[in-house]
Amino acid sequence: MWTFSIRLLLLSVTTFSNAIHYQFDTDGNAIDLTSAKIDHLGGTYVWYGLPFGCGQAFCGITSYSSSDLQTWHFNGFLFDPNTTAIQTLCSAPLSGNCGRPHIVYSKQNNNYVLWVNQASPGYLLFTSNNPTSGYTMLQDRALVGFQPPGPFQAGDFSVQTINGTGYLAYSLIDFTTTGASIWPPFNQSIYFQELTPTMLNTTGSVSHVVSTALDLVDFEAESPDIFQRGDYFYISASNTCGFCTGTLLIVYRSKSIAGPWKRQIISADTCGGQTTGVLSLPSPSGGPTSYLHIADLVNSAPLSGTRNAAHGHQLQLLSFNHDGTINELTCSPTQTFTVSLRRGSNVSSTGRATSATDTSGELASWTPTCNLPTSQLYQTWASSKTGTLSEVGVNVAGDAPTGNLTLTIFRYQSNRDFFTPHYIWETLTTVTIPPSNISQAFAVVRVPVGKAVAEGDRLGLALVSLSVTPMCVLIKTSKDVMFDVETSTRTLFANGAGQVSLRGRDGTKPPVNVMAGQEIKWYAIVV
Repeated sequence: MWTFSIRLLLLSVTTFSNAIHYQFDTDGNAIDLTSAKIDHLGGTYVWYGLPFGCGQAFCGITSYSSSDLQTWHFNGFLFDPNTTAIQTLCSAPLSGNCGRPHIVYSKQNNNYVLWVNQASPGYLLFTSNNPTSGYTMLQDRALVGFQPPGPFQAGDFSVQTINGTGYLAYSLIDFTTTGASIWPPFNQSIYFQELTPTMLNTTGSVSHVVSTALDLVDFEAESPDIFQRGDYFYISASNTCGFCTGTLLIVYRSKSIAGPWKRQIISADTCGGQTTGVLSLPSPSGGPTSYLHIADLVNSAPLSGTRNAAHGHQLQLLSFNHDGTINELTCSPTQTFTVSLRRGSNVSSTGRATSATDTSGELASWTPTCNLPTSQLYQTWASSKTGTLSEVGVNVAGDAPTGNLTLTIFRYQSNRDFFTPHYIWETLTTVTIPPSNISQAFAVVRVPVGKAVAEGDRLGLALVSLSVTPMCVLIKTSKDVMFDVETSTRTLFANGAGQVSLRGRDGTKPPVNVMAGQEIKWYAIVV
């Protein structure tokens, strides 16, 4: 019984759903990562990559940790992104922008090695004793076994350890093939090579990862990742895709790193995104390993731009056949996947959102909706606790908004108040958020309140934007939630910008509408 209890503590059962596009940290912020990888590092699961919420080509490299791949704690930057040296290296045009970062553990040096894509030759390296912080840049770069002189550059890549040996898969960009009016921008194909025991360089011969077809699919391959299952080495990849809204999901496999390689296309458009990698999940009970595919769902982003922070992600289990082939990726929004995994350790699961008094919740099928400034929004709820309302938070994203966002926290008496002319609510606080404080990701905008509330008080959050360009919120919808003017407490009301008078053929319709069954993503803390 004791042994069984210990095993239960080390096991998590996690369900992934194609309907869930957005994941959040414990403070309620949407995971702001692009070209990111999930690895098991330092005893837990670490999701790391490029945040684009700042609206620049390089905002840094950040990470999140989780014990169960469901609840994520924000760790911060792997290194200071704002030094002159880092900005010079990572912000330069056509430099790779320190993209597709990958971390590998060096058993020989007992440290973590961070590889990033930054110009030529090869790759820029950092090391740290901690997988999620404190990385220091090295002077020596990691070189690759095949990079001819001239207009050839190592691009997207992955490093991974399999059975104690490190491997590199990289796309070699051939800039001699540029010049097409529309597409493709250049040709590129994948190479595979072993790493030195220090994980700081490559060694040995290079394998060219192409199929017998030797077609444009092979020579537009990028964003590779590496894993092993049974006798096969696998390299997952996409076709050339500049943060696009869907591209091929390719998988190569071979029983030898030298090849030959067999190729599959297992998705026509990666469910509207681009692959970022595959996480191997050994069974905690000694069963077969599971393989979790991760993708940037760029088509979920409501805002424009090639480096878009407002997109979601898809986490989906891969399904294999007896011959080593992989079944086609499932894009149906009703599809779910459940996996047992080893529980990570030393990760905080508490934060402002996860410990909030009242909240819309984190795990839901959130949809981005850019109805600010065309509408003014009013989200209501009933306080479940007596005390001091210390803070209210709401997820908002905007792409270079031109005006302020005003947030008002108020107390009201009845749902009828929204339909009553000249009604005046009790204002608890009002804050004005300038455009510079609006992230391009769905970050939480925090509103300090500091006012007394009682259990059962009807409270509301009003959002009014003066921007010409859109601002967006996250909304979940339930067809089973009906509005009752007397009893409903969690309701989203809206009225169009400037709609401040009666409407309708008979002149009796109020300008405020009930968004039946809808709720924006928010939380409130009462202490």
